[in-house]
Amino acid sequence: MAKVRKIIPQSTVDGPGNRFAVFMQGCNIRCTYCHNPETQSPDDPEAREMSVEDVLHELHPCVPFVRGITVSGGECMLQVEWLTELFLAVKALADETGHSLTCLIDSNGTIPFVRYPELMALCDGVMLDVKSWDETVYRRLTGATDNHVVKENLQWLLRAHKLEEVRIVCLPERVDIGNCLKHVAETFDSIGRKVPVRLLRFRPHGVVGELAHHPMPTDEQMARYADLAARLTIEVTIR
Repeated sequence: MAKVRKIIPQSTVDGPGNRFAVFMQGCNIRCTYCHNPETQSPDDPEAREMSVEDVLHELHPCVPFVRGITVSGGECMLQVEWLTELFLAVKALADETGHSLTCLIDSNGTIPFVRYPELMALCDGVMLDVKSWDETVYRRLTGATDNHVVKENLQWLLRAHKLEEVRIVCLPERVDIGNCLKHVAETFDSIGRKVPVRLLRFRPHGVVGELAHHPMPTDEQMARYADLAARLTIEVTIR
């Protein structure tokens, strides 16, 4: 059994194509700009205890209409054994129905993927939220001690051909966006492989605390980040 906050049967913003999105309950960091803080506590009473079979029951009628499943959070890697069981069942369902289904993970990158070879053999890709490159900025944003595991995951996932995309939330003056893009590009170049980078415009919807009424980045600011990414030869999309 695992704690699931919500399921979106068909989502177009949680990976490529139309996807069945599962949001797990519980997170190991506390981002100041988190837009779903209700998923942070592992003990929230609104979360459902669900078996893999429960999720498959909801997935089955959606199979003809989705490209695959994305598991997010919270942080889904906190429930890694259940996640592995789920992906194994989804692959079996794809074989049974004749519909190809990909299994993606949306993660904050704080748990080393290299430790879970069985899961990674089933996973088709990870959407990695880099958040910040500078350790001081990262600590201020998330409350975590450091971001060295995130950087290690970036390299390992690239080498393993398991990185679907990099995600960076754009919050001017709070996130070192340019610095982050520069070092992500350097990592791509050092390994000789690139994946798309998605620049996520900060939105205060759902945010609590000091950033609850913080303005969104302007179109001009987002265009400057996209221009910098282009100069770094990064394929970038903005959402």
